[in-house]
Amino acid sequence: MLTTSINTLIFDLDNTLIDRNAAMRLAVHDLLKIWGYRDPQLKTAVKESIAYDNWGYTDRAVFCSWFLHTYAKGDFRSKMTPAALLTALQVMMAQRLQPDPSLNGSLHFLSTQFQLVLASNGGGNIQRAKLSRAGLEPFFQPKAIFISGEMKYEKPNPAFFQKIIEQLKLDPSSTMVIGDNLIHDVMAPALCGMLTCWVSHGRENEAGIRPNKVIKNITEISRWSRLLT
Repeated sequence: MLTTSINTLIFDLDNTLIDRNAAMRLAVHDLLKIWGYRDPQLKTAVKESIAYDNWGYTDRAVFCSWFLHTYAKGDFRSKMTPAALLTALQVMMAQRLQPDPSLNGSLHFLSTQFQLVLASNGGGNIQRAKLSRAGLEPFFQPKAIFISGEMKYEKPNPAFFQKIIEQLKLDPSSTMVIGDNLIHDVMAPALCGMLTCWVSHGRENEAGIRPNKVIKNITEISRWSRLLT
């Protein structure tokens, strides 16, 4: 059980506050349909693409090059670049997000108990569009939104979290980082003296990195957060 008094919660965005995998699946599905795929080939292509994407952990340039080489047809294959594909998928993902009432209810409760901070890798425009589409903007003060595309550093560089500590004047021992990536959201902030919570989504921890807390889904946090203050 955690005994340290916590006053600040820092949240990752993709696959933590939003279901990035579900949005990616929809975007890939709809793009493949535009390219002319139909079931059963469509279903197989979506499944293979999401597996190769690996929770977004596969390098974006590598994934987009593979996706174009494997599935693009005609002019799409000859003229579309990996960078253009990445932009298209990111925009389509953001457009397919919707507010989650249960999550927003949890964040509303947490905002009455803690300072809430967002810490996400990605481009500023896309990540802010995700925040807006998911209805998450009201829970974070503008000064408490940190996106790597708008900063000098990105996760898993500990300097990313050190910048947050310095800018918000946080006490690392009273701050918990919550995210789905053991390297980005557990190991990196732990090196800065922060507490960590891994959102496992039921996955096994095979990396040997030990967070202070493990939850399966982000909505669980409101149930145990009452013990943190």
